[in-house]
Amino acid sequence: MKSKSKKAVKNKSLRQQILASMQASFKIEGINIPDDVALATLQKVELILEK
Repeated sequence: MKSKSKKAVKNKSLRQQILASMQASFKIEGINIPDDVALATLQKVELILEK
């Protein structure tokens, strides 16, 4: 059971890193996206990748 919780924590931190990287990439291009928009975009991408 501990491995599941570690995996959940690992996935959460990985998602946070992806969000931060995505926002940084947009910021380099001069585009600022709010956290909620970045999160919604990440969720859409995850759904597409599951297919």
